[in-house]
Order: sequence, then structure tokens, then C-alpha cells
Amino acid sequence: MKKLYKQKLLLLILPVIVILSGCVDTSGPVIPSSINYSSEVKVVNLVIGSGTTSFVLNNQSLGSAYFGEEAPAGNFLSVPSGSKSLKANFANGSSKTYQFAAPTEYKLRVFLVGTVTSSESYVVTQRYIWQTKNSTEGSPLFPENKGQLVVFNGSPDATINAVILNSDTVSFSSALSTGQSTNYLAFPSGSKNVKVIYNGNQELNFSYNLGSKNRYTLALYDSSASLKYKVFLDD
Repeated sequence: MKKLYKQKLLLLILPVIVILSGCVDTSGPVIPSSINYSSEVKVVNLVIGSGTTSFVLNNQSLGSAYFGEEAPAGNFLSVPSGSKSLKANFANGSSKTYQFAAPTEYKLRVFLVGTVTSSESYVVTQRYIWQTKNSTEGSPLFPENKGQLVVFNGSPDATINAVILNSDTVSFSSALSTGQSTNYLAFPSGSKNVKVIYNGNQELNFSYNLGSKNRYTLALYDSSASLKYKVFLDD
């Protein structure tokens, strides 16, 4: 009796197994084993005493940049995302290799800060590469009648306390130390008298025009005794 019961039970289970296995759809697209994601990169040479420096990123030449300039000089370079090795060949014949990660799908700058005998790299991301100015995804990042500014401290011995554009003042509760940066700061577009307050009470003054819907990076560099600035157009 028990044997007959087991045979009937087995006959009931087998059709179910066949029906379930017949529901698998094998006609869909094949998922690739790997996907190559990209990033967009520029390198900024803020190394004191470096002179004109050439750069090689993972065996790919980026060209060269003088102190306070960036490479490549034109558009951001599209590279595979992930771990990177950047070699800087300084004008005095010495060199240094920096290691950093290029975040997936990001546009970024790598700032080299310090001196030819002691320097570090700092990565500042800007946006996803698909968040372009005129795209649906990117348009919220570029408001009309606003210019936006990131402040980056590339000086080895200065701290940045505030930036003032005409009558608009942004004070930092904690001063920006070497390698630190702000988020994008929005200001009304137009011509600006810019004042940077550093080391508590010292000032750096210059004029600049912020374009509507444009985004910039203000890099402050060199020693505090001779602090310099450079404004880079991000978008």
C-alpha cells in the first residue's frame, strides 16, 4: 500500500517539475561579462618649483602644463574608470608617480599640490559625464542667470577663510586647508570684484566675469607669501 502511494505521489510531482522548467525564457539578450565605464580627466600642476611638467596617465601622454596650468589644454580626456597611475616629469629632471581612482562616469580634475620634493594629488569631482548643460538630466545643475564657483585650496601653507564677490560673502566656518574644496557656490552672473580672505586677515583681489549657466573652479596656489589664483572653466 505504501509503495503504491509513493508511485502515485511521484507521478503527481513530475508533471509539475516539467511545467516549471518549461517556463524558463532563454530568448533574452546575453548580459556581457564586463562593461567598460569611462571618466573625464584633467590634471592641474600646482607643484611649486615644477616648471613645465609633462604627464603620463597609465602609459598615455596628457601633454604638459606649466605651474598653475592644466593638461590636456583642450577638452577633458576620456579614460576608463578605476585605479590610475599618473607620472609627473618635472622640469628639473625629477619625477613622481601618483596613485588615484577615477570614479565611474564622473568628470574630474586631479590637482597636484606641494613642492617637487614633497607633493600630493587631490581629486575633485564635478558631475556625472552625462549631466551636460543642455540635457534633461543636467539642466538643473546650470540655473539661468547664475554663475557657479568651486574654491580649491592648492597652497601648502595658506588657509582660506572666505570669498567675497561684489556684495556676496561666503565665509567658511572651518577654513579650507591644503587640498580642500567647496561645493559649487552660486552667484548672480556678471562682472565681479573677487576678494579672497586667507590666513585670517590677508587678501587676494581680482576681477572676473561669471557667465550665466557656467561653472568654474577657482584654484588658489603657491605659498601664502605669494598666493596666486587661476580660474578654470568647468562647463
